[in-house]
Amino acid sequence: MVVRLLDAVASDFASMSASDLKQSIASAEGRTVAMEAICTYQSPVEGVSHGEIGAAMGADIIILDRYDSLKPVIQGAPDWVIEDTAPLARYRELLGRPVGVNLIVADAEQGASLGGRLATAPHIQRIIDQGVQIITLYVRPKMGGTLDMMLTAASTLHELSDNRVLLIGVPSFSKPAPRTEPQMRDYQYEVEALLQSGCDGIGLPMPGSKQGWEPAHAAQLIDAIHTQNGLAWLFLTGSVEGAPTSVMAQLALMAKQIGADACRLDEAGLSGMPTPENILAFSLALRGQRHTYRRMAASIRR
Repeated sequence: MVVRLLDAVASDFASMSASDLKQSIASAEGRTVAMEAICTYQSPVEGVSHGEIGAAMGADIIILDRYDSLKPVIQGAPDWVIEDTAPLARYRELLGRPVGVNLIVADAEQGASLGGRLATAPHIQRIIDQGVQIITLYVRPKMGGTLDMMLTAASTLHELSDNRVLLIGVPSFSKPAPRTEPQMRDYQYEVEALLQSGCDGIGLPMPGSKQGWEPAHAAQLIDAIHTQNGLAWLFLTGSVEGAPTSVMAQLALMAKQIGADACRLDEAGLSGMPTPENILAFSLALRGQRHTYRRMAASIRR
């Protein structure tokens, strides 16, 4: 039986397949906290990486933005992490947490500057070989990315990962918020298509952080995701991850009320990560002191 994420420790995370991790998150009943960090930036505290700070403040999952599998960089991580042929696997060992990256769907020519961040089959295979456990798949319409291209990338990733990588598809944030019936139908179609193409979950903007998004509309999409047996993720974005801690408590409770399975605090808080105190404040509001302090205190050797 898969241990629920609230109770999982480093050895549990290390042995989890994608389906195990999905079940573990679902079993935690909306009490999963992830954070995103720009891994090419220096962390706000010298001598450690963003992920180590996030883990210390109670984050369950660390997502690296701007990680390029062709030129791996994780600022602040020890040399033995980056110099290894599987740096993401080594970073997971350092943190005792699942580690993910963002990949981007774009036209090959227009997205050439993305390097190994471009979601092509060779890059996908390379990042899997480097030990990634979660991939968040984005599309950039301004770089020629389309939904069809995203569905193809999701299918490719699903096939190549062989149940090793949890895949979260993210509908384009550049579209208007789903405030009308046609807009809602458009999002629902995209959600269903991504899940049918191999995504394990869907990432949506957290109401209160992205202009125009309301709790009722997000809840409707979350219900659609759950109907398709997917995980519903809410991304705290728009630099609100750097707002006062009192805002974190409000948003955490709202996310639980509307049914999110996991919440991710994005990277625009301080020096390429959510402000550390906000990770702690969000976790305390979402799951209380008992689960927060256990996550903060548990040794990576457990």
